[in-house]
Amino acid sequence: MKHGGVKWINGKPEKLRDFSVNLNPIYPDFIEDLINEAIKEKVYLYYPDNYEKLRENIAEIYDIDEEYIGVFNGASEVINLLEPRVVPEPNYVEYKRSYIYFAEERENYFIYHLQGNKVIISNPNNPTGAKIDLKEIEEFLEEGKDLVVDESFADISLVDSAKKFVKDYDNLLIISTFTKSLSIPGLRIGFTIGKRSKELEKNSPPWRINSIAYYVLSNANPKEIKDFFRKSREIVTSLLETFRINGRRVTVYKSFAPYVLVRFPINVRIINSYLRSKGFLIRDCSNFVGLNEFYGRISLRKDYQELINEIDEFLSNSSI
Repeated sequence: MKHGGVKWINGKPEKLRDFSVNLNPIYPDFIEDLINEAIKEKVYLYYPDNYEKLRENIAEIYDIDEEYIGVFNGASEVINLLEPRVVPEPNYVEYKRSYIYFAEERENYFIYHLQGNKVIISNPNNPTGAKIDLKEIEEFLEEGKDLVVDESFADISLVDSAKKFVKDYDNLLIISTFTKSLSIPGLRIGFTIGKRSKELEKNSPPWRINSIAYYVLSNANPKEIKDFFRKSREIVTSLLETFRINGRRVTVYKSFAPYVLVRFPINVRIINSYLRSKGFLIRDCSNFVGLNEFYGRISLRKDYQELINEIDEFLSNSSI
């Protein structure tokens, strides 16, 4: 699949341990409780309202004025509303590109800098897990250049958010989503923070967030979500510190995100063919600009060591 993820067969998702999709390694029980509550209340019988309560909750979670917040059907809806921009590669495949340039690849990490006048960048970067410093972002904004920062993974990553700049800079837009941070890819809730948010909302359809998703995030406790994000970052930190692959000629790239980019000595499609037989799946990164069929991305699920054991076993028995 273009973005990874298991296949749906006869209307049901394939039963695999999916390390190809980047989600929080822990799941918030309070979200499942609210989903069940929403179904019990049959909120699917009603149109959602104007999303004011959702904006209020987002504002409280991030300590941002509500006037800067726009809500959308996932971060993907926002991305599709934006004009083409300069993109440093490798980067998220859905961005509209007017021009590209390449990050600097060192032995086991990537370095991203900002170039051009209208740029979109992910922080932490998807798929490399690299980060970009706030100082460089602020200097870019000071020059009056237009910047979109996709922080879809920032809540559960070891990076600093650029949200604190939105009040002072009209030329900054932050994109984020609860899809990754709350492990709810099926509940499509994305949002923007910045002075362009209301303008983008005007170009979006009504009822773009379904009633169940709206109910869940409107009734969630912002303090509980903030505490959950803090705990999630602690777990991601621990998982990154212990992540290892022992195979020869394997490069594990330094990551600040809940996923790790790996360069293998074997085509990832071959590795995935083996892993599927064992009930696992990782992300084939061959469709990212600047990467190829030897790059794979592994999500940091808490049971990742079982996957790594299978990869080590496969590589040790391969003629490489």
